[in-house]
Amino acid sequence: MEYFEKKITYLRGLCDGSDFPADSKEGKIFHGILDVLDDMAFMLETFMDDEDMVMDDEDMDETDEPIFFYSFICPNCGEEIDVDEETMETEKEIECPGCGNSIPMGTADIDELNI
Repeated sequence: MEYFEKKITYLRGLCDGSDFPADSKEGKIFHGILDVLDDMAFMLETFMDDEDMVMDDEDMDETDEPIFFYSFICPNCGEEIDVDEETMETEKEIECPGCGNSIPMGTADIDELNI
């Protein structure tokens, strides 16, 4: 993850080289953002190095296909709902797990769209 470390170090250098003292409002904001970026880079490095999370080509058989998910926001309660590709193509509607609102699914026929 040297890529992220180099980028963050560069940004930290820009921040330190600016005329914003670390105890000014702007300096506190910049340094706070850089601290969060450091934490994020550390977490990425931790998860990317975890061999349990890496799937080798030999672990996959020829029938494994990626599963794609679509995210929707329920217009009634605002809950985020993830739907897999198969459900998206086969179901006419799904029920929101948060409020029970019925949400239409499926693909629209391009000829039926009013553009």
